Amino acid sequence: MTAQTQANSAPEAGIDRAPFTRFAEDYRLRQEALNLIRQLVQMIKGSQRHRGMSMAMLGGNKQFQPEFNRLQQTLERRLLMLQAFTRGTALLSERERDNLHTAWLTISRDWHSDSVIDNYELHCHLVEQLLAMLISLSRPLETPMSEPQGEAMEIPTRVQTLELVHFCTRMMPSVVEQIGRIRALASYAAAIGYCDPHHDNKLRYVIQNTKVNNEKLRHQIRRLEQVLGPEFGQLGELKRYELKLMFLLNMVENDVLSGGPISADSARLFQVATDIIDVYLQAVGNGIALLAIWLERDRERWLSQLPE
Repeated sequence: MTAQTQANSAPEAGIDRAPFTRFAEDYRLRQEALNLIRQLVQMIKGSQRHRGMSMAMLGGNKQFQPEFNRLQQTLERRLLMLQAFTRGTALLSERERDNLHTAWLTISRDWHSDSVIDNYELHCHLVEQLLAMLISLSRPLETPMSEPQGEAMEIPTRVQTLELVHFCTRMMPSVVEQIGRIRALASYAAAIGYCDPHHDNKLRYVIQNTKVNNEKLRHQIRRLEQVLGPEFGQLGELKRYELKLMFLLNMVENDVLSGGPISADSARLFQVATDIIDVYLQAVGNGIALLAIWLERDRERWLSQLPE
Protein backbone atom coordinates (compact mmCIF):
# COMPACT_ATOMS: atom_id res chain seq x y z
CA MET A 1 0.00 0.00 0.00
CA THR A 2 1.42 3.40 -0.97
CA ALA A 3 1.73 6.30 1.44
CA GLN A 4 -0.94 8.18 -0.54
CA THR A 5 -3.40 5.25 -0.24
CA GLN A 6 -2.69 4.97 3.50
CA ALA A 7 -3.36 8.66 3.96
CA ASN A 8 -6.66 8.41 2.08
CA SER A 9 -7.82 5.41 4.16
CA ALA A 10 -6.91 6.89 7.54
CA PRO A 11 -9.48 8.76 9.67
CA GLU A 12 -9.82 12.40 8.73
CA ALA A 13 -7.15 14.45 10.41
CA GLY A 14 -9.61 17.17 11.32
CA ILE A 15 -11.85 14.99 13.49
CA ASP A 16 -11.80 15.85 17.18
CA ARG A 17 -10.80 12.63 18.94
CA ALA A 18 -11.31 13.94 22.49
CA PRO A 19 -15.03 12.98 22.69
CA PHE A 20 -14.17 9.43 21.60
CA THR A 21 -11.48 9.19 24.28
CA ARG A 22 -13.82 10.46 27.00
CA PHE A 23 -16.58 8.12 25.86
CA ALA A 24 -14.23 5.12 25.83
CA GLU A 25 -13.10 5.89 29.38
CA ASP A 26 -16.69 6.18 30.59
CA TYR A 27 -17.69 3.01 28.75
CA ARG A 28 -14.80 0.99 30.22
CA LEU A 29 -15.61 2.29 33.70
CA ARG A 30 -19.19 1.04 33.36
CA GLN A 31 -18.06 -2.31 32.01
CA GLU A 32 -15.67 -2.79 34.93
CA ALA A 33 -18.38 -1.72 37.39
CA LEU A 34 -20.82 -4.29 35.97
CA ASN A 35 -18.17 -6.99 36.15
CA LEU A 36 -17.39 -6.20 39.80
CA ILE A 37 -21.08 -5.95 40.68
CA ARG A 38 -21.55 -9.50 39.39
CA GLN A 39 -18.65 -10.65 41.55
CA LEU A 40 -19.97 -8.82 44.62
CA VAL A 41 -23.41 -10.41 44.24
CA GLN A 42 -21.74 -13.84 44.29
CA MET A 43 -19.71 -12.83 47.35
CA ILE A 44 -22.87 -11.65 49.11
CA LYS A 45 -24.71 -14.86 48.26
CA GLY A 46 -21.83 -17.01 49.51
CA SER A 47 -21.27 -14.98 52.69
CA GLN A 48 -24.96 -15.19 53.59
CA ARG A 49 -24.94 -18.93 53.00
CA HIS A 50 -21.73 -19.24 55.07
CA ARG A 51 -23.48 -17.43 57.93
CA GLY A 52 -26.54 -19.67 57.82
CA MET A 53 -24.57 -22.91 57.67
CA SER A 54 -22.09 -21.95 60.36
CA MET A 55 -24.87 -20.94 62.75
CA ALA A 56 -26.77 -24.18 62.13
CA MET A 57 -23.56 -26.10 62.85
CA LEU A 58 -22.89 -24.07 65.99
CA GLY A 59 -26.37 -25.17 67.04
CA GLY A 60 -25.40 -28.81 66.55
CA ASN A 61 -26.52 -29.56 62.98
CA LYS A 62 -23.44 -31.10 61.35
CA GLN A 63 -25.01 -32.17 58.07
CA PHE A 64 -23.86 -28.95 56.39
CA GLN A 65 -20.16 -29.67 57.04
CA PRO A 66 -19.14 -31.07 53.60
CA GLU A 67 -20.91 -28.30 51.67
CA PHE A 68 -19.65 -25.69 54.13
CA ASN A 69 -16.03 -26.73 53.53
CA ARG A 70 -16.47 -26.36 49.75
CA LEU A 71 -18.21 -23.02 50.20
CA GLN A 72 -15.42 -21.65 52.38
CA GLN A 73 -12.83 -22.55 49.74
CA THR A 74 -14.95 -20.96 47.00
CA LEU A 75 -15.32 -17.75 49.00
CA GLU A 76 -11.57 -17.59 49.55
CA ARG A 77 -11.07 -17.75 45.79
CA ARG A 78 -13.80 -15.22 45.06
CA LEU A 79 -12.20 -12.76 47.45
CA LEU A 80 -8.79 -13.20 45.80
CA MET A 81 -10.39 -12.70 42.38
CA LEU A 82 -12.19 -9.55 43.52
CA GLN A 83 -8.95 -8.13 44.88
CA ALA A 84 -7.11 -8.94 41.66
CA PHE A 85 -9.78 -7.28 39.49
CA THR A 86 -9.88 -4.10 41.61
CA ARG A 87 -6.14 -3.67 42.12
CA GLY A 88 -4.94 -0.73 40.07
CA THR A 89 -8.45 0.69 39.58
CA ALA A 90 -10.34 3.45 41.36
CA LEU A 91 -13.51 1.37 41.70
CA LEU A 92 -12.54 0.01 45.12
CA SER A 93 -9.93 1.67 47.29
CA GLU A 94 -7.04 -0.18 48.92
CA ARG A 95 -8.64 0.52 52.29
CA GLU A 96 -11.92 -1.08 51.15
CA ARG A 97 -10.04 -4.15 49.93
CA ASP A 98 -8.10 -4.42 53.20
CA ASN A 99 -11.25 -4.04 55.29
CA LEU A 100 -12.96 -6.75 53.27
CA HIS A 101 -10.00 -9.09 53.65
CA THR A 102 -9.86 -8.48 57.41
CA ALA A 103 -13.60 -9.05 57.81
CA TRP A 104 -13.39 -12.35 55.93
CA LEU A 105 -10.41 -13.55 57.99
CA THR A 106 -12.30 -12.71 61.17
CA ILE A 107 -15.30 -14.87 60.33
CA SER A 108 -13.54 -17.71 58.51
CA ARG A 109 -10.68 -18.50 60.91
CA ASP A 110 -11.57 -20.54 63.99
CA TRP A 111 -15.26 -19.69 63.52
CA HIS A 112 -16.27 -22.81 65.47
CA SER A 113 -14.72 -21.25 68.58
CA ASP A 114 -16.83 -18.08 68.31
CA SER A 115 -20.01 -17.52 70.24
CA VAL A 116 -23.07 -17.75 68.02
CA ILE A 117 -23.80 -14.06 68.67
CA ASP A 118 -20.32 -13.03 67.51
CA ASN A 119 -20.56 -15.33 64.51
CA TYR A 120 -23.85 -13.75 63.45
CA GLU A 121 -22.77 -10.15 63.98
CA LEU A 122 -19.42 -10.58 62.23
CA HIS A 123 -21.09 -12.13 59.20
CA CYS A 124 -23.64 -9.31 59.12
CA HIS A 125 -20.81 -6.78 59.22
CA LEU A 126 -19.12 -8.46 56.24
CA VAL A 127 -22.33 -8.51 54.19
CA GLU A 128 -23.00 -4.85 55.06
CA GLN A 129 -19.55 -3.98 53.69
CA LEU A 130 -20.30 -5.86 50.48
CA LEU A 131 -23.70 -4.18 50.13
CA ALA A 132 -22.10 -0.74 50.57
CA MET A 133 -19.56 -1.58 47.85
CA LEU A 134 -22.39 -2.71 45.59
CA ILE A 135 -24.10 0.66 45.94
CA SER A 136 -20.85 2.55 45.39
CA LEU A 137 -20.05 0.61 42.21
CA SER A 138 -23.56 1.14 40.84
CA ARG A 139 -23.39 4.94 40.80
CA PRO A 140 -21.61 5.24 37.41
CA LEU A 141 -24.44 3.18 35.91
CA GLU A 142 -27.35 5.33 37.07
CA THR A 143 -27.67 7.35 33.88
CA PRO A 144 -27.11 6.31 30.25
CA MET A 145 -24.24 7.86 28.31
CA SER A 146 -26.62 9.18 25.65
CA GLU A 147 -30.25 10.26 25.62
CA PRO A 148 -32.99 8.86 23.36
CA GLN A 149 -34.05 11.31 20.68
CA GLY A 150 -37.30 11.65 18.77
CA GLU A 151 -40.64 10.01 19.33
CA ALA A 152 -39.36 6.42 19.43
CA MET A 153 -37.74 6.92 22.86
CA GLU A 154 -35.65 3.82 22.43
CA ILE A 155 -34.35 1.99 25.50
CA PRO A 156 -32.55 2.76 27.74
CA THR A 157 -33.97 6.03 29.01
CA ARG A 158 -32.63 7.78 32.08
CA VAL A 159 -35.65 6.73 34.15
CA GLN A 160 -35.45 3.10 33.07
CA THR A 161 -31.75 2.92 33.87
CA LEU A 162 -32.12 4.51 37.29
CA GLU A 163 -35.06 2.27 38.25
CA LEU A 164 -33.30 -0.94 37.21
CA VAL A 165 -30.01 0.00 38.90
CA HIS A 166 -31.90 0.82 42.11
CA PHE A 167 -33.76 -2.49 41.96
CA CYS A 168 -30.66 -4.62 41.32
CA THR A 169 -28.13 -2.97 43.63
CA ARG A 170 -30.20 -1.58 46.49
CA MET A 171 -33.73 -2.90 46.94
CA MET A 172 -33.37 -6.60 46.06
CA PRO A 173 -30.03 -7.08 47.85
CA SER A 174 -31.52 -5.44 50.95
CA VAL A 175 -34.55 -7.75 50.92
CA VAL A 176 -32.31 -10.78 50.34
CA GLU A 177 -30.12 -9.84 53.30
CA GLN A 178 -33.15 -9.69 55.60
CA ILE A 179 -34.21 -13.18 54.44
CA GLY A 180 -30.62 -14.36 54.90
CA ARG A 181 -30.65 -13.17 58.50
CA ILE A 182 -33.94 -14.97 59.11
CA ARG A 183 -32.41 -18.13 57.61
CA ALA A 184 -29.39 -17.94 59.91
CA LEU A 185 -31.27 -17.18 63.13
CA ALA A 186 -34.10 -19.65 62.51
CA SER A 187 -31.72 -22.45 61.45
CA TYR A 188 -29.72 -22.00 64.64
CA ALA A 189 -32.78 -21.93 66.90
CA ALA A 190 -34.20 -25.06 65.26
CA ALA A 191 -30.83 -26.81 65.57
CA ILE A 192 -30.66 -26.28 69.35
CA GLY A 193 -34.41 -26.88 69.81
CA TYR A 194 -35.38 -23.58 71.45
CA CYS A 195 -35.16 -19.81 70.88
CA ASP A 196 -33.60 -17.83 73.71
CA PRO A 197 -34.83 -14.26 74.38
CA HIS A 198 -31.86 -12.63 72.63
CA HIS A 199 -32.36 -14.49 69.35
CA ASP A 200 -36.14 -14.25 69.71
CA ASN A 201 -35.86 -10.45 69.71
CA LYS A 202 -33.48 -10.45 66.76
CA LEU A 203 -35.74 -12.72 64.73
CA ARG A 204 -38.85 -10.70 65.42
CA TYR A 205 -37.04 -7.50 64.46
CA VAL A 206 -35.73 -8.95 61.19
CA ILE A 207 -39.14 -10.42 60.31
CA GLN A 208 -40.76 -7.03 60.83
CA ASN A 209 -38.14 -5.37 58.61
CA THR A 210 -38.69 -8.03 55.97
CA LYS A 211 -42.42 -7.37 55.91
CA VAL A 212 -41.83 -3.63 55.52
CA ASN A 213 -39.24 -4.13 52.77
CA ASN A 214 -41.44 -6.68 51.02
CA GLU A 215 -44.22 -4.08 50.81
CA LYS A 216 -41.75 -1.65 49.22
CA LEU A 217 -40.61 -4.40 46.87
CA ARG A 218 -44.19 -5.06 45.79
CA HIS A 219 -44.61 -1.42 44.80
CA GLN A 220 -41.23 -1.38 43.06
CA ILE A 221 -42.15 -4.45 40.97
CA ARG A 222 -45.34 -2.70 39.84
CA ARG A 223 -43.27 0.35 39.00
CA LEU A 224 -40.80 -1.72 36.98
CA GLU A 225 -43.64 -3.40 35.09
CA GLN A 226 -44.83 0.06 34.04
CA VAL A 227 -41.38 1.44 33.23
CA LEU A 228 -39.72 -1.60 31.62
CA GLY A 229 -42.63 -3.55 30.18
CA PRO A 230 -41.45 -6.86 28.65
CA GLU A 231 -37.76 -5.93 28.85
CA PHE A 232 -37.46 -7.55 32.30
CA GLY A 233 -39.47 -10.75 32.17
CA GLN A 234 -38.83 -12.20 35.65
CA LEU A 235 -41.06 -9.80 37.55
CA GLY A 236 -44.04 -12.17 37.40
CA GLU A 237 -42.02 -14.94 39.05
CA LEU A 238 -41.00 -12.58 41.85
CA LYS A 239 -44.66 -11.85 42.54
CA ARG A 240 -45.35 -15.58 42.77
CA TYR A 241 -42.46 -16.05 45.18
CA GLU A 242 -43.98 -13.48 47.52
CA LEU A 243 -46.36 -16.25 48.61
CA LYS A 244 -43.38 -18.47 49.42
CA LEU A 245 -41.85 -15.66 51.45
CA MET A 246 -45.07 -15.29 53.43
CA PHE A 247 -45.04 -19.06 53.99
CA LEU A 248 -41.48 -18.84 55.36
CA LEU A 249 -42.32 -15.96 57.70
CA ASN A 250 -45.42 -17.76 59.01
CA MET A 251 -43.44 -20.95 59.52
CA VAL A 252 -40.77 -19.13 61.54
CA GLU A 253 -43.33 -17.24 63.60
CA ASN A 254 -45.39 -20.37 64.34
CA ASP A 255 -42.67 -23.00 64.69
CA VAL A 256 -39.67 -21.05 66.02
CA LEU A 257 -41.15 -18.09 67.88
CA SER A 258 -43.95 -20.01 69.58
CA GLY A 259 -42.24 -19.81 72.97
CA GLY A 260 -41.97 -23.57 73.47
CA PRO A 261 -39.66 -26.37 72.31
CA ILE A 262 -38.93 -26.24 68.58
CA SER A 263 -39.65 -29.35 66.54
CA ALA A 264 -39.09 -27.73 63.13
CA ASP A 265 -36.25 -29.18 61.09
CA SER A 266 -33.24 -26.88 60.85
CA ALA A 267 -32.28 -28.08 57.36
CA ARG A 268 -35.81 -27.57 56.05
CA LEU A 269 -35.96 -24.01 57.34
CA PHE A 270 -32.59 -23.37 55.73
CA GLN A 271 -33.73 -24.80 52.40
CA VAL A 272 -37.06 -22.95 52.23
CA ALA A 273 -35.27 -19.65 52.81
CA THR A 274 -32.51 -20.58 50.36
CA ASP A 275 -34.99 -21.33 47.57
CA ILE A 276 -36.42 -17.82 47.91
CA ILE A 277 -32.99 -16.17 48.14
CA ASP A 278 -31.75 -17.99 45.04
CA VAL A 279 -34.71 -16.83 42.94
CA TYR A 280 -34.38 -13.26 44.17
CA LEU A 281 -30.65 -13.21 43.40
CA GLN A 282 -31.30 -14.75 40.00
CA ALA A 283 -33.54 -11.76 39.31
CA VAL A 284 -30.67 -9.50 40.33
CA GLY A 285 -28.36 -11.35 37.95
CA ASN A 286 -30.87 -11.03 35.11
CA GLY A 287 -31.23 -7.32 35.82
CA ILE A 288 -27.45 -6.86 35.70
CA ALA A 289 -27.35 -8.77 32.39
CA LEU A 290 -30.02 -6.41 31.04
CA LEU A 291 -27.94 -3.41 32.13
CA ALA A 292 -25.02 -4.87 30.17
CA ILE A 293 -27.23 -5.19 27.07
CA TRP A 294 -28.38 -1.60 27.54
CA LEU A 295 -24.76 -0.46 27.75
CA GLU A 296 -24.13 -1.89 24.28
CA ARG A 297 -27.26 -0.20 22.91
CA ASP A 298 -26.16 3.03 24.54
CA ARG A 299 -22.77 2.82 22.85
CA GLU A 300 -24.35 2.41 19.41
CA ARG A 301 -26.84 5.22 20.06
CA TRP A 302 -24.06 7.59 21.12
CA LEU A 303 -22.21 6.79 17.91
CA SER A 304 -25.29 7.44 15.78
CA GLN A 305 -25.93 10.80 17.47
CA LEU A 306 -22.57 12.29 16.50
CA PRO A 307 -22.90 15.27 14.15
CA GLU A 308 -22.36 14.59 10.46
